[in-house]
Amino acid sequence: MSTFLPPPNTQAAPTRADAGTDAARAAALTQELEQARRELASLRMQLSAAEADAQAIRRERDWALRALTDLRSETFLDLARSAERHDGESPMHTTRIGLYTGLIAAELGCPSGLCRMLEKASQLHDIGKIGIHASIIGKPGPLTAEEWRVVREHPRIGASIIGESEEPMLQLAAEIAMTHHEHFNGAGYPQGLTGERIPLAGRIVGLADFFDALTTERSYRPARPVAEAIEMIRERSGEQFDPVVVDAFLRITERIEKAMQLTARQEATALANVTGWDGDWWMVT
Repeated sequence: MSTFLPPPNTQAAPTRADAGTDAARAAALTQELEQARRELASLRMQLSAAEADAQAIRRERDWALRALTDLRSETFLDLARSAERHDGESPMHTTRIGLYTGLIAAELGCPSGLCRMLEKASQLHDIGKIGIHASIIGKPGPLTAEEWRVVREHPRIGASIIGESEEPMLQLAAEIAMTHHEHFNGAGYPQGLTGERIPLAGRIVGLADFFDALTTERSYRPARPVAEAIEMIRERSGEQFDPVVVDAFLRITERIEKAMQLTARQEATALANVTGWDGDWWMVT
């Protein structure tokens, strides 16, 4: 009877030399790992420095763009002020249009950011008058048919002056300049747009401009009472003006009158000052 015996173990027992080799390999791996960690830490520091430099460059770029945008906007606002003087208007006309436009837009539920943009953009609505000869735009008496044709070009002139800008506020201003004389029923100018084909900004500013024109003294006629101007706007709802915009305006007539009183006090203060209209105090910002 045979007895089962396990096969002999042919694997050699580890020697001191083998143990030394393993230890050397482990030490080498540890050293390589430590070197990789140092290199990674160095790369992270370099990346952080690069990100900080990039942020600084972005900040400088953004500052430069804001400064350029502000300069461009201020230049156009100065032109708007010149256009009003050219037309024999007080610069407060643009301020009132900005205030009225912002109030109506807010009543219509426009976001606050858009309302603020409309306050500024609407002040450029008549910038195109800078391109109309003073003998026509400032004429105290009635205009001839040809003179009226020339005056009716000021929306196109205004839009062409500021329409090439990529600045959102100026794009909005160009839209307003082109469309604030359009009528809801299509009888306006220069394009004869109807209804909601007229941008909302143009519909709002058209009403604000009409109200301010009626309630302020002009070289060719006295100011009309506020109540009379409000009634004229009510009568033109659905014809010259968007009924929705008219309804919003009628709901806030008290606020509109307060804005009128505010600008009247500012105007009186400015006229009493030796510097007159100089400076930008009258612009809505």
